[in-house]
Parts: sequence; C-alpha cells; structure tokens
Amino acid sequence: MPDSIRRALCGTALLLMVASPARADLADTVAKVKPSVVLVGTYLATDSPRFRLRGTGFLVGQGNEVVTNAHVLPAEATANDPALVVQVRTATGQWQMREATLLARDNPRDLALLRMAGQPGPALAVGDSATVREGQELAFTGFPIGGVLGFSPVTHRALVASITEAVLPSPSADRLQPQAIRSLRDGSFTIFQLDATAYPGNSGGPLFHPQTGEVMGVINMVLVKGTREAALSAPSGISYAIPSVHVKKLMERAK
Repeated sequence: MPDSIRRALCGTALLLMVASPARADLADTVAKVKPSVVLVGTYLATDSPRFRLRGTGFLVGQGNEVVTNAHVLPAEATANDPALVVQVRTATGQWQMREATLLARDNPRDLALLRMAGQPGPALAVGDSATVREGQELAFTGFPIGGVLGFSPVTHRALVASITEAVLPSPSADRLQPQAIRSLRDGSFTIFQLDATAYPGNSGGPLFHPQTGEVMGVINMVLVKGTREAALSAPSGISYAIPSVHVKKLMERAK
C-alpha cells in the first residue's frame, strides 16, 4: 500500500476516534449511577426498626430532588409528612438519613417527586425514552427484597422485551380488577416490558442506558402488574418500567 494512502487512512481513523464520544462499559456506568440511587422509607421513633425501607429512588434535577414510585410512599403521605425520609450515601460510603417532602405525584403512572433536605447529591440525567427500542439492553439498580439482602444497591441487566400498553383489555368482565378499571378510566400509556426479574424493593429505581447512565425509565412492581397480570393466579417473572418521558413531565409540573 502506498505511503500516501496509508497516511490518509490513519488520519481518517484518528479523526473518527477524536470525533466519537467515549462510551463507558456497564461497570463504569454502575460506579457512576450508584451514588445517585437512594433508599426511600419512613422513620418513626416508635417503630421497630425505626427506619422502614419502602422502595428505591434516584436523584435528579439539582441533586436534591428524588424520583420514586407513588405507591412507595405511605398511603397518607402529604407534602409535610414528618415520617417520610430518604437515605443517601456519603463520600465515606455511610448511609445518611434526610427528611423528605412530597413535591408532586402522578398516581395514574405511579410516579412521585420528592425534595430531600440537606446538601444535594449527584443527579442522574433523564434521557429520552422515545429512543428506546425493543431488543435494546438497559440496566436497573435498586434494593431487591427490601433490607433482607442488606442496603447495598444491586444492578441487573434488562432487555427491552416489548414496548406495549400498560393496560390489557380483559377477556371477560369478571376478570376486571378495580385497579385495572381505574387505569382504563385514567387512560392507558406505553410501558417497557423487561426480560429481567425485579423485586418489590426495586420499585422506583432507575432503568438506565448501560453506557451513558441516562435514565430511560422507572422500575414498577405494583401498578403495572396489577393492571396487566390481574388474570394470572400467580405472579410472573416479567418486570416493567414507566418511560422517562413521564418523569420529565412530572419534574416540569413541579417547577
């Protein structure tokens, strides 16, 4: 090959390497995402244990806002609920409890936005869920089965098996559950069906891009199963996530 052509090819390859943004592998992304994943629960001096984990959340916005599932909150949660708390990781790896207040909630899509007291933490970027495709591999981090496995974030890979409606039409009226009826009344919406196993403690955790760490959805273990799987006699191993477009709308509404 002539030297002139070899130099031209090397120059083109170098240009492409410079122009293309570096893409982290999943291990690097997990290390970046974990400090933004928080425990969501309640704290009462009369309880035993005093802190009760209810689900997962993650930091967004300026780092003092927390996204989670609405069902993770106590049923009676209000904007000034003194029992509502989140726990964040400090630089030394210890959990630090913070008071939390409810900013906004979207019950039909089972989302809630909280504000935590104290210094902000590292916020996750909320990505464009419209770019997610069936067959794409994502990942999610949370606290499966509550505190049984310890308060250590656990990450799973998740293939997007289907992008479908949150509410399935029932084959017969006797199989319509109250939750499904409410969801049909409020209007169905698109969800991500995942080829991965999540557990109740994962509820509210971020579903994120394995290279960029952008949040593409929020893991949901209650609302969607109650509407799509009401006819099943036993729960399946299917997991679901609410697309991040609804997180963006909730954050915008809370401003």
